[in-house]
Amino acid sequence: MRRPSVRILAPAVVAAALVLMAVRSGDDDLFELRRNFEIFGSVYEQLVLGYVDDIRPQPFMRAGIEAMLAELDPYTVFYDEADLADSRVQMQQSTGTVGLTLGERAGRLTVFEPGSNAEAYRQGVRIGDVIVGIGGVDAATLTLSEAYDLLSGEPGSTVEVVIQRTGEDLPRTFTLPRVPVDRDNVRWAGYLGPDTTALYGYVKLDQFGPRSGREVRRAFREMARGAGLNGLVLDLRNNPGGVLEDAVEIVGLFVPKDSPVVTLRSRDRTADTVHRTDTDPLFPDLPVVVLINEYSASASEIVAGALQDYDRAVVLGTTTFGKGLVQVVHRLPHNAALKMTIAHYVLPSGRSIHSAELNTASSRVAVPEERLFQTPEGRTVRSGVGVEPDIPMERPFVSELETALRENGAFFLFADHQAATQCATLDFDACVANQDRLLAEFRSWLADRQFSYLTLSEKQLALLDEEMREAGWDATAGALSDVERRLRTEKEGDFDRYAERLTGLIAEELRVRMLSGQAALERSLTDDAWVSRARELLDRPAERGRLLGQ
Repeated sequence: MRRPSVRILAPAVVAAALVLMAVRSGDDDLFELRRNFEIFGSVYEQLVLGYVDDIRPQPFMRAGIEAMLAELDPYTVFYDEADLADSRVQMQQSTGTVGLTLGERAGRLTVFEPGSNAEAYRQGVRIGDVIVGIGGVDAATLTLSEAYDLLSGEPGSTVEVVIQRTGEDLPRTFTLPRVPVDRDNVRWAGYLGPDTTALYGYVKLDQFGPRSGREVRRAFREMARGAGLNGLVLDLRNNPGGVLEDAVEIVGLFVPKDSPVVTLRSRDRTADTVHRTDTDPLFPDLPVVVLINEYSASASEIVAGALQDYDRAVVLGTTTFGKGLVQVVHRLPHNAALKMTIAHYVLPSGRSIHSAELNTASSRVAVPEERLFQTPEGRTVRSGVGVEPDIPMERPFVSELETALRENGAFFLFADHQAATQCATLDFDACVANQDRLLAEFRSWLADRQFSYLTLSEKQLALLDEEMREAGWDATAGALSDVERRLRTEKEGDFDRYAERLTGLIAEELRVRMLSGQAALERSLTDDAWVSRARELLDRPAERGRLLGQ
């Protein structure tokens, strides 16, 4: 009696086993993809066709796509036909831009990573900030292309941008200047002063555009063939990256031919791509210092990190941005596109430069845990935190007054006013010679514009006062007025307390307006503490050797 049952059940068991083997042999993802796609399609169809109110199919689908992408890293972005058309127009226009990179997350305009102009980020806008309004227009009513239209405009003009930051109750308002798009790679190259006979070459590389590697090579080679070179400083501060091949070419100036520079590590490890140097080094032994900061990203981090991993250069500055993900653009039906993350950048030591802080809490992108790696000389470098400098440089203290002035675009706008009025007939040195007068004119200009701001202490005091009055403690709440007056007096003293810092920022803006681009940068180097420290390193071979583990 049992044998027939066995004969009947056996084929079913075998068939089930074969199905499971087929699925588990590599088709798990495909099976789940098809299954969930059918569910998603059915839900979408039922809602569009049968929901109680009319649903517009296109924005409804867009909302679903954006919700999915919100679960991933900040760099995976969907573009519809209008977005792509707008981006092509933006590339062709010579208008000014505030430098924000925007995308949509959960149907809201959100700030992404910096582009070639990071002015808005230096002014205080942060990745993840939600755009609430642009130029007085409610951002909830804007498409991505419309938002870019409002942000763009005549170079030198400004636009008011309101953002909402996670964890803050009140929105912030920024007055952002529009500046021309800088398409140059090398902004300035030459010998560092004040004593140029030391023969320390300096190159300020603003971006890794096409031929940037060739431009850096040419700049250093011309110096080497001229008076000569005793050391090199490569300035990658505020450089957002760009063409990967040019980054590899620059590393190839300093390390042996066929050295791995960066590996593009994908989910399918058999598809990993290793980028190596393909020429003999131009400067195999010359001392090198690389300058980085928090806005050095992507290709900048590859150059700085690879030279650090080979113990070939001293890296000086602040920890980099941590943009260590690789994207490709996939064309989709109906002229849409998907920019999708496909790999991690991995440096020669084995570390990833991607910062976990840039990913959403629910990100499915695998960010390596913070792990330690070793350079050939036994120095320790960390993964998952960007590129950390060998010599950390302190950021200047930023007062609440400075933050408020930056958010209002005050330094930018006052420099425009001053250059056109008080300094119209003066040279730059005469314009900024009397710092007390410059600060007084700045304060007068702010008063005319009715500039005001609240410190964090004032905001907290106002909330405490409101809570006390709601609790019926009016008498106690009234006693806070004395504290409020004291806070106001302290705040007014900040102009004198931070006078040197404020006049320095004004002079920095005036320098750009009153000197040519190269002359302005060359002058700024004389006051640059980071460049001075780099020069000291080139003067001190023993300190360099200690830092490089040699």
